[in-house]
Amino acid sequence: MLSNKRRNIRVISGMVLGTIIYCIGVVWFLDLGKFYAGGVTGFSQLLSDFLGLFDIKISKSLFIALLNIPLFIIGWKGVSKRFAILSVASVALQVAVIAFLEFLAARGFNPFEKIFFENGMNGAGTILTLAVLGGLVTGIGSGISLRNGASTGGMDIVSQYFSFQKSIPFTTFSLAVDGAIIILSAFIGGLRTAIYTIIRLIITLLVLDRIHTIYKYMRVQIITSKGEEMRAALIESFHHGVTVYRALGGYTGQERTVLESIVSSFEAEEYKNLALKIDKNAFITFTAIKQVYGLFRRSAIT
Repeated sequence: MLSNKRRNIRVISGMVLGTIIYCIGVVWFLDLGKFYAGGVTGFSQLLSDFLGLFDIKISKSLFIALLNIPLFIIGWKGVSKRFAILSVASVALQVAVIAFLEFLAARGFNPFEKIFFENGMNGAGTILTLAVLGGLVTGIGSGISLRNGASTGGMDIVSQYFSFQKSIPFTTFSLAVDGAIIILSAFIGGLRTAIYTIIRLIITLLVLDRIHTIYKYMRVQIITSKGEEMRAALIESFHHGVTVYRALGGYTGQERTVLESIVSSFEAEEYKNLALKIDKNAFITFTAIKQVYGLFRRSAIT
């Protein structure tokens, strides 16, 4: 298993890289096309644009910070202190990066503005391209953060809380929030904005489905000649149960031990690393699991 130090480095590195990519997608693509992100960022964009209708200019970064305060309290009390602290760090980075990119954009620096709007090229094809690229870039940013075990704040905090405390799937809240953003965007930005926001959402979900594995489960099966040593290490290192049974190798005729466990998908890499450390000849398989019922410990992603 990765040491705590290496795990922390991975989490922080994933958070920083993923957050920067996500913020670039929001400011350089979504803002340029005048449509919306999901979750807290999307609501922050809506609030900023709504006030802009009355000539009140407030950066969306301020709303991102304010809306995350009650969510931070939920994470602190309902998930874990470490999870909440890392969420705050992620949100603080988002606020800083978005504010900086907005500062540059206000002074004419957006490398994609000239590319997409040169010579008045602001037709449906251009806006569609921005929606696709915006969904792609924000999805990659979020996926990198989540795949590396980092929280991006906002909806991640809510999903963790309800997943652990109420056993309610993450997608229930994600789709509800994104649906509300789409409806509100139709009133603030118009029907066209809502349509392109839907396209952005679809692209983001497709990308996240490929990259992000936090709320998925897998069955890990390890076949080894070092059964007792493997069993003891898995029990000591992880919080999931292990089923052990004996098997006979059809080719070698030798007895082997098979160990099975159901894990959150983001833990699979650590299971593999530990198993190969104990037995470099271990045979390891991973099978996707659609749903888990019964006693199963769900670990916070951070």
